Amino acid sequence: MSDPRPQSPRDSPASPGREPRRRLWPRLRRDFDRLRRVKGRGFWMALLDALLLDSGFQALLAYRCGSALRRAGVPVLPAVCRRIAISTSGVDLLPSAEIGGGCIIAHGIGLVVGGETVIGEDCTLLHGVTLGEVRFDELACPRLGDRVTVGTGAIVLGGISIGDDALIGAGAVVRDDVPAGARVAGVPARVIGYAPDSGEHPGPDSQTSPDASTP
Repeated sequence: MSDPRPQSPRDSPASPGREPRRRLWPRLRRDFDRLRRVKGRGFWMALLDALLLDSGFQALLAYRCGSALRRAGVPVLPAVCRRIAISTSGVDLLPSAEIGGGCIIAHGIGLVVGGETVIGEDCTLLHGVTLGEVRFDELACPRLGDRVTVGTGAIVLGGISIGDDALIGAGAVVRDDVPAGARVAGVPARVIGYAPDSGEHPGPDSQTSPDASTP
């Protein structure tokens, strides 16, 4: 039997116009708050720096606006936001990707994030990173956990999962799942160690070179 009571606004599904705003502002604020903590600046100086000088934040801002417009069903404008990010900062973030709050894009030039990519909270992406499909006609893209760092020039391809707190070294090519807390490097990438507090230990064939684990 259906409930005869009328639905309140809280019980009823969110309208298409509200849902994008609920994602946009909290995530954008978290992006800014983390960037401010990392740079160690006051609010206004950090805001001026982010809006005028930080190409990574500018690309994220364009992406978040385009993603919100796409979820709201607005045509054309999401693609315009993507083009703005590409032309101003050299960063290609497809509006259909899912990027959690607190993301930092360091430098950003040459960074590409495919349309089905999922990125968790508080992740760090350096310049030249590629997150996307193995082949152009495949849609499977990586899923990154929380607090993942992807080093300069690293390539992560296919529908694989990268665990929380993982670190992907510079220039690595990752085609397989990465455990939480793991440090991977090489072509193809393999585990070379684990974060000290991850509770995991390197395998017998792991290398321990500190240079290899640096992003």
